[in-house]
Parts: sequence; C-alpha cells; structure tokens
Amino acid sequence: MTDNQLDHLKQKASEAGDNLKLKAEEAKLQGEKALDDLKHSAEETKLEGKKALNDLKHDVSAAHSEEKAAFESHLDSVKGKAAELQDQAHEKFDQLKAEAGHKLDEAKQKASELKDQAAEKFDALKAKASETLSKFKKDDQA
Repeated sequence: MTDNQLDHLKQKASEAGDNLKLKAEEAKLQGEKALDDLKHSAEETKLEGKKALNDLKHDVSAAHSEEKAAFESHLDSVKGKAAELQDQAHEKFDQLKAEAGHKLDEAKQKASELKDQAAEKFDALKAKASETLSKFKKDDQA
C-alpha cells in the first residue's frame, strides 16, 4: 500500500469518524428531545390529574353541602311535625282532663242524689219499723 492510499484511507476513516460523531450527537439530541417530551407529557398528565382531583373535591364538597342542606331541611320538617303533634297531644290531654272533671262532678252530684234518696228511704223504713214496733207493742199489751 502506498502512502497515498494510506492517506486516502486515513481521510476516509476520519470522515467516517466525524460522520459517526455527528450521528451520535444527533442521536443524543433526539434522545434528549424525546426525554424532554416525555417529561413534558408527564408534567401535563400530572397537572390534568391535579385538576381532576380538584374538580372531584369541589364536586364532593358541593354534593355534601346539598345533602347536608336537604338533611337539615328534612330535620326541620320533622321537628315541626313533632312540635305540632306535641301541641295536638297537649290539647287532647287538656280536653280529656276537662271531660273527666265534668264527669267526676256529675258522678259526685249523682252520688249525692243517691245518698239523699237512700237517707230518705232509710228514714221512711225507720219510721215504718218504728210504727210496726209500736203496733206490736200495742198488740202485746192488749
């Protein structure tokens, strides 16, 4: 091999080495770009996840508030009905108490009347018994 051929081969090897270095740098840049794109995509996905989580929190909070308001409204309604029923029961108790008082007064009056009637009958029987005894005494003396 001649010097000329050797120089030519050296030059080709140098060109090939330079080309290889350029291709390696290009591949490195493409890899870095792909990595940056992947990082960027991961950051976007992370941000979207945070947004979705935030939306979910707001939705849950709103649903909780609505459910709480509905529960409190229902509770107020039940309390109102309970108070109304308590008032009705108190009114009915007062009415029954008044009726019982009237019936007691009527029973006392009737008992007094029966006592007076019994006293009259007893007095009449006593008088009749006394009369009968007097009659028997007369008959015994005669």
